[in-house]
Amino acid sequence: MHGNVTNPLISDSVPLSVNQEAMWVGWRIDPATSTHVLPLAFTVTGKLAMPRLRQALAALGTRHPMLRGRVIADATGVRLAWHNAEPIPMTEHAVAGNREQAVLSATHGTSFDLAHGPLARLEVLHGPHFTVLLFLVHHIVFDGTSVVPFLLDLQRAYAGEGLEAAEDQAPVEAAALRSRTLSDGIEGADARAFWGKLLAEPIGRQTLPRRHTPGGEFRARAFGIDPKLEAQVRDLADQAGVSYFTVMFAAFFLLLRHHTGHDDPIVAAPHHGRTVPGLTNRVGYFVNVLPYRPRPDGKQTYRDYLLRFRGHMREVLAHHTLPLPALLRAASLTGPEAHKRTHETVFQYWNATADNRLDVRNIKLCAPDGACRLEMIDVLDVADYALTVMLREDSAGSTMVWKDPEGRFEGATLRRLSDDYLAVLRDMVEHPHVTVAQGALCLSPSLTHGEPSAPPAQAAPPPKAAPEAEPHILSTVAAVWQDVLGLPAVAATDSFFELGGHSLLASRLVDRIARRLNVDLTLADLFASPRLGDLASIVQQRTSERSEHPAKPETRTGPLPASPFQQGLWLAQHMDPEHARYHIPLSWAVDGPIDAAALRASLARLVARHELLRTGFVERDGIPHLEAMAPWTPILDEIDLQNTDQAEYDHSLTAWGEAAARTFSIAGGRLLRAALHTRPDGQQTFSLCVHHLVLDGGSVPLLLRELRKCYRAVTEDAPPLPTPRRQYGDLIAHWAGHRADDTEFWRQRLDGAPSTLDLPAPQQPGPHGHFTLALPADLTTRLSPIRAQYQVSDFMITVCAVAAALHRQTGLADLTLGFPVASGRPPAFRDTVGPSMNTVLLRTRCTRRTTVADLLRQVRDEITAAMAHQNMPFEYVVRQMRPPRVPGRTPYLDVLVNSVNQSGWSTDLAAARLTPLAIDDRIDADSKVAVTITTTLTSEGTMRASLAYRGDQVDRAAAADLAVQVASLLCEHPASTEELVHTPQTENKTTV
Repeated sequence: MHGNVTNPLISDSVPLSVNQEAMWVGWRIDPATSTHVLPLAFTVTGKLAMPRLRQALAALGTRHPMLRGRVIADATGVRLAWHNAEPIPMTEHAVAGNREQAVLSATHGTSFDLAHGPLARLEVLHGPHFTVLLFLVHHIVFDGTSVVPFLLDLQRAYAGEGLEAAEDQAPVEAAALRSRTLSDGIEGADARAFWGKLLAEPIGRQTLPRRHTPGGEFRARAFGIDPKLEAQVRDLADQAGVSYFTVMFAAFFLLLRHHTGHDDPIVAAPHHGRTVPGLTNRVGYFVNVLPYRPRPDGKQTYRDYLLRFRGHMREVLAHHTLPLPALLRAASLTGPEAHKRTHETVFQYWNATADNRLDVRNIKLCAPDGACRLEMIDVLDVADYALTVMLREDSAGSTMVWKDPEGRFEGATLRRLSDDYLAVLRDMVEHPHVTVAQGALCLSPSLTHGEPSAPPAQAAPPPKAAPEAEPHILSTVAAVWQDVLGLPAVAATDSFFELGGHSLLASRLVDRIARRLNVDLTLADLFASPRLGDLASIVQQRTSERSEHPAKPETRTGPLPASPFQQGLWLAQHMDPEHARYHIPLSWAVDGPIDAAALRASLARLVARHELLRTGFVERDGIPHLEAMAPWTPILDEIDLQNTDQAEYDHSLTAWGEAAARTFSIAGGRLLRAALHTRPDGQQTFSLCVHHLVLDGGSVPLLLRELRKCYRAVTEDAPPLPTPRRQYGDLIAHWAGHRADDTEFWRQRLDGAPSTLDLPAPQQPGPHGHFTLALPADLTTRLSPIRAQYQVSDFMITVCAVAAALHRQTGLADLTLGFPVASGRPPAFRDTVGPSMNTVLLRTRCTRRTTVADLLRQVRDEITAAMAHQNMPFEYVVRQMRPPRVPGRTPYLDVLVNSVNQSGWSTDLAAARLTPLAIDDRIDADSKVAVTITTTLTSEGTMRASLAYRGDQVDRAAAADLAVQVASLLCEHPASTEELVHTPQTENKTTV
């Protein structure tokens, strides 16, 4: 709506279209995925007026409320809703490295919480010599056609112009409902028949060679099309009577024909989808992705092939309205194997010159107090395809970006494909009457046939077959299918998707089966086994496992033993209450107003919702048991520190955490305290001190989400949120019933390993202490070559550095250390607050000839193997091994390497934005472990590290030396990889 608003009662929710539902289902399967996150990055020239930018963003959120929305599912369906939605968040970050690295670091690995929203955010990256405006938005509310109208509104809002009210949602709702009608109703019958015929014949797997081991890192190659070549392509298009895009797209099929070795590649391409009245120039998601299958014949000339390709495109576009999930169902292309065949490559096209109102290379943000200019950087989104190619037209000409989102191909493959693509174009424009087969002679040898064959894989043991479903389970699952699909009968060989099932029905089906048969079942199970008999077999297997390992009932009548992790903490603190205090101090900078009374009430609601936050640990027969207490209101201290300097403020913040921990009552179930500190600059800091018995680092994002829900309910005067059905005690019962027996694995791994490291002890016990490791701000960037060369993570590199430093300092050829991991949780417990930690052991061995590179490979392989057996509690491993014990020491665990990722630790409480502050280095200083090394990946992508030590077990000078050696090894990569682990200085100590 423009101008005056004639209908103030505009809807605050709309149903999801079929394509949007498919994205939502994908998110439910993998909530952490960065697929479908669209990043729009702009280099800023001039100075941004940050207050003005914030005001503009707020106006954009009002104009386009779906960007602030969330996805809700109920009995009526799945909808995008924005009632009482929070504003689009905006943050500023100081970043290191170059511009491209900063954008990649800020973009990839980014995910959105579709259940809570908002579905967009703005980040301003301040680099050494650049500023980047990065708009991140989930594809479920935004597509390529939305870019120009969104940026035009940004220009106007930044300039201070008032934007129109939110548009009428009736066209959006009509489009969503039409997608459902086309998918399932008689109106879409012709389209379903077309796609069923086009895609019915067997489709072969794309055969572009992939890496033997996925790289996991985003790769991209971008280049501009030579203006002369672009002009020649346009001339050829005019002569053949086709569009410029048609020639560019057709050339891509010829490239794949050559490098896959067959005439039948399938490539997807988006269609704008804005064919319903009222959707033109509208921000939202209306695109549909269409598979093309032209089957180029090598006997055709380029010109004849273009004419045939034009006819194929016209046929496809004539049936563009059928949503992708429906057209794949029409061709029986459902399930993971079909996905691999239909989602190999996508060719994206964005013509930024189609709308002459805006030049994405020169976007001016004008204001009375100054102006700046934005220039769009290459779009580096992650689509759900192995290989993505984008063709973009703008005022600078044509640009191509070749994207390998997960590092599936060798580094040279993108270059070879893109170079050969240009060779195809040149050959087409220079020799239009040459046959396709003859034209292939100008290309490099086929990747399929020109590459050395992959090394033979070791024979893997055959997968364990799921047991055949018993008749009553098969009939129960079948009854749910009939009910959900509205069918009178189904057969064991029927596929859910072939019978008309779609994403929303899939969610209902899985939930109903899980409830009716009391079994853990996920959407991933259905997508992997869409046939009735196969899914019933999975249900049978889960039921059998439950019978073999019966879990305790969820309705508990008495105290439950604490988890092994909690028992270890409780015992350590029980034995040494003065030194072994396990509190976690957390602090956030508060940007915006926060209501202390509402915050206090929110904490009370949080405690009432989550049983563990009001649970006492009561000793029974020497074992702590969980005993739920009555709801209580945590203390919220309000502390004014405006009259202090920064050093005094920092000290006061740390002192508050230490004092708060001393007020905890382990038996009484009061293990949380909060504070609002007013800083010297007048801003506020929100702090929490929580006992490790009820929280770990992995639970912090969930705790924040829950606090945000409670704060919203309090400020909106809504009734208290219902208590979750599954609580932490139920999770402990689940673990007890599904605990793997990995005794033999750990027995082999630890046989003969030393139980202690004999670290240099102090002459007299001293106070505990810590050191901050001197690491450069761009360390993660510097480590990139090591990650790529050795296929390792930053954590593996850190562990290697610690192990190498320990081998050098102790002179030991054989040693162990540990690292914490999060035990697996079934989907039903994803929203259960509480620690899921276990400690996994790592053993490393060196000879005089072992290099740091050798040790890094060893660490990589050992961590990979250990992670497959991580769920056996550490305490059980030690109990089985029965190693020699040293008083005050934990066997095998003199050194712990901890990794904390703060990337999900920001949230909003109404108008207040909470951004995490650096974790206090003293968090590990009171550990039962002699040495703890903690690395923290901040929300800005910077790695920090500290070494904490126990002064009664480790000499301060030795701890300092260890910290220096670890920092040195990290900073000197990759030059240090060829160094020997045992240096001449340690030769006299080594026992090898």
